[in-house]
Amino acid sequence: MENEIIIPRKKSKSFGNAILMLFSALLMCLPIVIYFELIPGIKASDEEGMPLFVVILCIILIPILAICAIYYFRQIFNNKPVLIVNQKGITEYMSARSVGFIKWEDIENINVIPYLDNTFYIGIYLKRPEKYIKNEKLLRKLSNKKSTQKWGHIFFTSLYFKKEFSVVAETMKYYFEKSKENTEW
Repeated sequence: MENEIIIPRKKSKSFGNAILMLFSALLMCLPIVIYFELIPGIKASDEEGMPLFVVILCIILIPILAICAIYYFRQIFNNKPVLIVNQKGITEYMSARSVGFIKWEDIENINVIPYLDNTFYIGIYLKRPEKYIKNEKLLRKLSNKKSTQKWGHIFFTSLYFKKEFSVVAETMKYYFEKSKENTEW
């Protein structure tokens, strides 16, 4: 079973999310425009005008949605695969806090946690998490959390590769068991 699994990044998902965030940001402009009556012919009724807190909320949300749209737009041009599993280790680039390449001998355990609707979380427990997690604040947070025993130091969801999940899980299990046999000798 010496094979390599590469899960490519789905450009369509990034494109769809970028369009959704951009559309949402534009939609948030509508209450601001109505509040200040910038469009002739459209007028909020005087008795029940647009509440000010809605306008303030929209002003706060527009930059956040625009930043998210830019992030997803940049992901369209990201050619790194989301996940690579091979005889050397696991390479994971699913989130902004990805650790990249993890050697099999540095993994203490791998836990597959079932979730709703055929979705799974894969939790990776590291022997020395400080070797891979460079963010001191995150490392301290993980060390103090009781949930680290369940979720592991690094965890990611199978949403991105639902169809290939069984093959990915079996390959991870195979290489992990093989690395444990090699280190025991």
